[in-house]
Amino acid sequence: MLRLLASSLLLFLLASATLPAAEVPRPTLALVGGQVIDGYEGTPIPDGVVLIAGDRIVAVGPRAEVAVPAGTTVIDTAGMSVLPGLMDMHVHLMILGHADYEHWDKTYMTRFRSEIMPIAARQLLTSGITTARDLGAPLDDILDVKRRIDEGEIPGPRMFVSGPFIQKAPYFEYEKFV
Repeated sequence: MLRLLASSLLLFLLASATLPAAEVPRPTLALVGGQVIDGYEGTPIPDGVVLIAGDRIVAVGPRAEVAVPAGTTVIDTAGMSVLPGLMDMHVHLMILGHADYEHWDKTYMTRFRSEIMPIAARQLLTSGITTARDLGAPLDDILDVKRRIDEGEIPGPRMFVSGPFIQKAPYFEYEKFV
């Protein structure tokens, strides 16, 4: 039994040694010069470089240590902070800076899908939110907006959606914001 196990292990090691090494994709985009914050409590990297190939980050480090290949598109991030996208786990794309839910719903419900939700999605993205979870919206509207974001038709973060509110009314006076 031991001989069979040893033979199998040897065969596996020999076979895996003949496999080609995974090729690192060639970077197509470089963010250069900004202060890089890694999101893992590491010390910020001043004058940093982030190399991106397709939709993957392939290298991060100080400019002195990370070479930018010729032909790579360079975005100057000097004076800026570069950090991972943020996640907001409780949003409502249908609610856009209002104080009175009853008035909002009666007045703007027909504009949720076409105007309000796309504006809210864009605002999240421009605030650095790259993933959001919507915890209450008309189902058809939020699914359509999510689809349009996913297909690149409108800008917005990656969305996880739940559908309509479980309990919506009554709205009490103390729920109104000033």
